[in-house]
Amino acid sequence: MVWKLLSALSAVCLGTACYFAWANQKALTEERKREAYHVANLQKVKDHKVEAEEAKKTAEARVAEVTKELETTKTSVVEAAGKAQVKEQEVAVLKTNLDQVTKIVNDLQKQIDDAGDIETLLAQIETIKKERGEAEAALSNQTQRFVSAQERVNTLNAAAKEAEEREARGRRGIVDSDFTAKVSQSYSDWGFVVLNKGNGGGVFANADLEVKRGKDVIAKLKVRNVEQNSSVAELVPGSLTEGSNIRSGDTVVAAAEQSAKTQKSAGAGAAPATAAGAAPAAPGAPAAAPGAPAMGSDPFGAPAAPGAPAAPAMGSDPFGAPAAPAAPPAAGTPAAPSTADPFGAAPTPPK
Repeated sequence: MVWKLLSALSAVCLGTACYFAWANQKALTEERKREAYHVANLQKVKDHKVEAEEAKKTAEARVAEVTKELETTKTSVVEAAGKAQVKEQEVAVLKTNLDQVTKIVNDLQKQIDDAGDIETLLAQIETIKKERGEAEAALSNQTQRFVSAQERVNTLNAAAKEAEEREARGRRGIVDSDFTAKVSQSYSDWGFVVLNKGNGGGVFANADLEVKRGKDVIAKLKVRNVEQNSSVAELVPGSLTEGSNIRSGDTVVAAAEQSAKTQKSAGAGAAPATAAGAAPAAPGAPAAAPGAPAMGSDPFGAPAAPGAPAAPAMGSDPFGAPAAPAAPPAAGTPAAPSTADPFGAAPTPPK
């Protein structure tokens, strides 16, 4: 009996479970449909939002373009207003010019009416044009001549300035810092050398020079006599490097330190300066250079002539012949070239 009750109760429970399962299945189906509807609706809303944002961006871009066009239009209006004002001013100027031209035309017409003969006026105009052309040509010629003269004046001024500077350097005995020369002949045993440059090469009397061999300075020189293409320089005592000897072809440059002692003349007949540190020898006194032959003697062994001065004058022979009795040159004036034989001929004793 119990199992029948249990079977009936189980059947009722099973039927109830089936009903609830069928109801839940139906509710789930409906819920899924609603979910699908909401998902589709959400996607539509998102798509609509995207379209709305794109439309917003398009509208903003259009607004920006319209604003830019508005600004451009405002600028164009301002420019057009400015141009209109300028045109009005130009029109006013043209009206004024037209009035002036009209007045000039009327005056010209009156002058033509008063002149009467046009051919005569044209002939006069041609004559005036011809005279004007001739005057302009003459003026151009004079201008060219003036420019040429001005250039010559500038050239002469530059040459004069250069000559003054050269003369000043010559008076002070200063050569250019880039001066170079060569030893033509060396008489170091006699205390002097002959250089291959003279006045024409930038050598001045009393200039301080150095003899270089390679990069070493082997001796110092003092220029005593200068000719056009050669000069004579004394060896500064004690400057020759021990064991060295000046040879032909050695390079001579400007000394690093120039004494630059300016010769000061007391009057027009003042005698030129003697050797550095030596007073002029008395007339007739023999040369007294210790340890070396006198400058007036023959460098090849001939005895010195009696009465030769200790140092030759600027105008005398650089190898010992005394200067001719004449007025000394002015300061800075180069001495005349000597015609005496520099090798071997005994100098004539002074009378």
